[in-house]
Amino acid sequence: MKILLVGLVISTFFYAGHAIAHPQTEAESQEKIKALISKTFDQPNLKVQTTPIVIEGKVAIADWTQGQKGGRALLRRKHADWEIIACGGAGFKDPSAVASAGIPKGIAQKITAKLSTAEAPLSAQKIKQLDSFDGVVTMGHGMQHGSDSKH
Repeated sequence: MKILLVGLVISTFFYAGHAIAHPQTEAESQEKIKALISKTFDQPNLKVQTTPIVIEGKVAIADWTQGQKGGRALLRRKHADWEIIACGGAGFKDPSAVASAGIPKGIAQKITAKLSTAEAPLSAQKIKQLDSFDGVVTMGHGMQHGSDSKH
């Protein structure tokens, strides 16, 4: 009886712990994404600027610039953390390119539509800078920007 009761108390504790946990707000997610991109790509005298960031569920696209270079990062949320799936340029404006990175087609369509809206007020020069990232670089979990990349 004691073991059953202890098990019931422990199960109730874990269930309650999950019930209280709240999903990340969009603002919290954006801050975590900015921090991740900064931690991954900042250089001592060349910081990354990350804006705008669009989020659809557990998927995000973050525009970034660093000096004269720029591009877009495709991210996925795993539990409370975000991870960079890939870095690219103009291709990440196309739902099929986003879907080819393992994102469901419906989410890819929604997030690229959000990206288009978020980028609408940007200057033509800024869009050119974001589009300039050549190709797609797939990232592994915790991977740093490779030295073989042009960016």
